[in-house]
Amino acid sequence: MRLLLTSVACPKGEIAVNHARHLELLAEGADAGCDVVLLPEMSLTGYRPTAALALDHHAVTELVRATVDGPALCFGLVERSASGKPPYITQLVAVGGDLVAVHRKAHLGQGEQSDFRSGPPGGGIFDIAGVTCSMAVCAEIGTAPPYALGSRLVLGPSAPGLYGDRRRTDDDWRRGFDWWRGSVVDDARRLLAGDQYLAVSTQAGATDDEDFPGWAALLGPGGEIVSELPDWTVGAIDVDLVGLPG
Repeated sequence: MRLLLTSVACPKGEIAVNHARHLELLAEGADAGCDVVLLPEMSLTGYRPTAALALDHHAVTELVRATVDGPALCFGLVERSASGKPPYITQLVAVGGDLVAVHRKAHLGQGEQSDFRSGPPGGGIFDIAGVTCSMAVCAEIGTAPPYALGSRLVLGPSAPGLYGDRRRTDDDWRRGFDWWRGSVVDDARRLLAGDQYLAVSTQAGATDDEDFPGWAALLGPGGEIVSELPDWTVGAIDVDLVGLPG
């Protein structure tokens, strides 16, 4: 199995800009022979509750259709709640032109409870290229349920906002990046089973009111880093999961 893991800038509320970037990365994944392209949490809408979309929005359905002849696509959005309650943080998986997984984040991160609604607990498993997968969205990377479902690959799309003053120097960005990378590695060492992998894609860079640390990586059993981007900047890596189908 081959994955394209991404560290992507996702401007808040700029659906058309983000949609176009999704299609570019899907094409990049196809050119690299990838089975799946992993995009960050809330990649389509950006991290803005008021940018919520319904799942039948044309930007969503077009991305699902775009997977007909190419890699699977895992992408995120703020999903409008049909009940009129706060929106969900939702991650979608499209394979072969069909929507095969809708994961509504159950374990909300610090400060998210006031703006978002929790999804149902437990999540589920789904198949990509013959590999059983589960989902851990950002704060869920540090919780046990995604790893306890018997999947071989845990997808970890993320958008951890960096608190405090805005990043103005490379040292500022390095501190934020090191915090996020270290947190994920610690969680992987604690929670990954002996035959599981964790794939991480993270929002990167400055938005109008918030900074994100970037990072894309594949971690293997014991939390060992198999492959990673070296810093907080925008980028993508393709990586093979040796010994798994695809």
